Amino acid sequence: MHIVFGGSFNPPTIAHQHMILKLHETFNQSRVLILPVGDDYTKPELIPIKHRINMLKLMIQDMKDVLISDIEGNRPWLGTLRSLEELSKDYSDLSFVIGSDNLKGLFTWIDYQTLLAKYPFIVMTRPGSLSKEEAEHMFLHLKHHFTFIDFDEDISSTKVRQDIVNAAPFLSPEVYAYIMDHKLYKENSHV
Repeated sequence: MHIVFGGSFNPPTIAHQHMILKLHETFNQSRVLILPVGDDYTKPELIPIKHRINMLKLMIQDMKDVLISDIEGNRPWLGTLRSLEELSKDYSDLSFVIGSDNLKGLFTWIDYQTLLAKYPFIVMTRPGSLSKEEAEHMFLHLKHHFTFIDFDEDISSTKVRQDIVNAAPFLSPEVYAYIMDHKLYKENSHV
């Protein structure tokens, strides 16, 4: 199984790292493909993908069966479905991992009906987000396959960016050093 873990990773936190470990623990012999969004993805405070990929490389340097894909950094944003279709040319048995807090917004994703019908989703539950029952009820009218995994870690990249000086406990030491060395997440740092 190949598990595609998409996101902005702006920056990648220890919660991302622990999520990968949880996926490996739950799905033995799986590979995780990290898929950072490209620079043209409309999200505030998104630093260039080259920095996010470099930080991801640092974060996973001691992990097995984890790869990083830069496909979304090499072309315009076309949506998750298109990215999974591209990845399926090189990788078999794809699943997509998503946090339960992102399920409500799934209805706004490009071609979300086809995405849900074509690829199984691994849903990482998060405190205060939709329950399994609520999620299944919300998507009852759509073809889908969800596998739920309890994940009780609530570290936000947004909160890390807002107080980067005090963010060391939420980042790997290598990622924190990279951020400090490159003066990322400070005013006008990614111009």
